[in-house]
Amino acid sequence: MFVGHAFTPNPIRYPEDWHIIANHKDLLNKINQLMSEHCDTIYGDVQLNIGELSMCWQAQENRLRKTINMHVNQHQLDELTETLCPLPDPTHQNIYAQLTELPFAKGSIDAVCLCNGLDFTHDPHQLLREIERVVRSDGHLILTGFNPFSPSGLINHLPFYRGHSLHEARFFSHYRVKEWLHVLGFTVKVQRFFGQGNMFSQSQGGAKWSKQSSETVSQQYSSPRSRIRQDQHMGRFSPFNSMYFMVAQKSEMPLTLIKPKFARYKPRLQSAQASMRVDTKQPAQD
Repeated sequence: MFVGHAFTPNPIRYPEDWHIIANHKDLLNKINQLMSEHCDTIYGDVQLNIGELSMCWQAQENRLRKTINMHVNQHQLDELTETLCPLPDPTHQNIYAQLTELPFAKGSIDAVCLCNGLDFTHDPHQLLREIERVVRSDGHLILTGFNPFSPSGLINHLPFYRGHSLHEARFFSHYRVKEWLHVLGFTVKVQRFFGQGNMFSQSQGGAKWSKQSSETVSQQYSSPRSRIRQDQHMGRFSPFNSMYFMVAQKSEMPLTLIKPKFARYKPRLQSAQASMRVDTKQPAQD
């Protein structure tokens, strides 16, 4: 979305999985690759994956001690509990909650994974405020979003795809998201762009070309110098990429009262002693 209010009173349906996007397997592979490259040094106790879209493979296989998967669709959680083994897993936990009401205490989460959660909520400001509340100081936020300047963002405004599930996505630009994170005290450490231009449909010619050129591309970026060039190109803004990837860290600066310089040194005052001098002069006689 280029302009307009972030809050909308109309409810937005959260997707059940990534199958609403064409070539969703390629996007998931790219998200897993970016997480493994830039999130491998995130440590802590608890990681929270918000929404079904955030429960990718790399988000589950993290370096934190416990992973909490927060489902937004209640029926999916019911189906999941029926198919799961009755023995509880101490490292993974599944819960159900609303996007704008996270049931966690303040500063109890070390890392949050939010894949396209801002694009499928009616109040993204409230969602980010809740994330800022539950994330501890120096915690991390991993998020992805749709690029409104890509061909998918332009196609989203056409009336031909109103029945598509992706038509309800908000398509907030990465400029707005970075500004919101800066206001809440987050610093963006990593920013990458990836994905095909059109996520609404897939042409057979594009699929054939991708299969034929996969070996050529792998050979082209086999050298370390080519990989560095590719990584620098991904970090730049590209209107042809449909998604962006960010890793932000929460930074808090404690407010310490600075005393003035004259108040640092206490004056050394000594008590006055009584005078023992005796006046020997006699009064004059008349």
